[in-house]
Order: sequence, then C-alpha cells, then structure tokens
Amino acid sequence: MANCNPELVTVPLDLPTQADTMFFPTCIRLEQCGGCCYGPLLTCRPTVTKVVKVKVLKISTITSSNTVGGGTRGGGGGGDGGGRGRRLRRQSQQSYHMVEVVKHTACECGCRVREEDCNSDLHVYFEGECACKCKNKDEQTKCEQQNSTKYWDNQSCNCYCRRAVDCGTGEIFSQTTCSCERLGARHGLVRGEEVTVAVRRRQKPVRVPLV
Repeated sequence: MANCNPELVTVPLDLPTQADTMFFPTCIRLEQCGGCCYGPLLTCRPTVTKVVKVKVLKISTITSSNTVGGGTRGGGGGGDGGGRGRRLRRQSQQSYHMVEVVKHTACECGCRVREEDCNSDLHVYFEGECACKCKNKDEQTKCEQQNSTKYWDNQSCNCYCRRAVDCGTGEIFSQTTCSCERLGARHGLVRGEEVTVAVRRRQKPVRVPLV
C-alpha cells in the first residue's frame, strides 16, 4: 500500500505573465503529500510545511531601432541624395526571478471536510463523521418526508423543489408549494395598501375658517 507520505511530484511554478518574456523552468519536482488513506472520508494532507525559494531564469526580448543611411540614387549629381530608413534590432536580456513554493515535510490522513469548511451560522461540525450538518434538523426531516417532490440541500440548509417550472406574467414560483402562484394572492397586503392610498386620494380638502 502506498502510505500517506511526502513524495516527489511535478509542481507548476506561479510565474507572472509578461510580454516578450520567457521563464525557465516553468515547473519543478518537489515533495508533496501523496498516498492512500482508509475510507473515502479521509485524505492525505500536510502537517508540516516549508517555504522553498526557487531561482528561475528570466529572458526578456528588447526591441530597439536605429537610423541607417542609404547611397545616392540614379547615379546623377552629387550630394547625399540617398534615403534613410530604420532598422529594428532585437536583443535578449537575462536576469533571475525568485518564486516561493510550499514543500510538504510531514503528512497524515485527515478528514476531507474540516471544521473551517462549515458555515458556523448554519452547520455543526461532527469530527467523527467528517461532516458539516445543518442545525435546523426539524426542517430537514420535514423536507425529507416529501422526497418525491423536494430535496434537502446540505450546503445552504434549505429545502428545494425537484422540478421548477416557468411561470406566466403576474405569477411567481413558490418553493413551498412547488407551483406558480399569483402575486396578488401571495402579497395580499400590497393590494390592501393600494386601496388605502386610493381612498385617501379621494378625500376632499377640509376648509378651516380664518379667525
């Protein structure tokens, strides 16, 4: 069995992207945690790490231009009637670039899902099960009893309909009934407020006699 231990693997280097610039090498072999653990809930993870600095060759291409003069044209008359032009020159400039890479020096088998992966507002972490479980267990139980039409999402700790449909104008899809409902029926208070405003607008102004 390939036990959980540091082993040499190919690690890509985090190099910047620059125009007309090449880096070498772009990857190295470095110790990283690898191997098997017992059960799908466990994974081989590092317990001790070390930052290693890698010296990378950087080759930059610099383009420069210079003016060159030509000879006389047509063989007629003296003077420097020759044309002038520009010639591009490409030069390579070498330097070095330092990259930091993390090396694993000790490993162990641990939970794939850790406590920091949980949402503390929604979940409780169970280390023995390597799992984040929702706090609202009652809602989860009610949702699972409607398994034919609904499913429980453990990440958001919410109950959702298995099949959502497109609703028409003036309707909204309800995750409670798994069907389309009219906005007016779902938001009755909004209609009541509109009626109240309309009544207020019909009231005539009251005249107050001047003293």
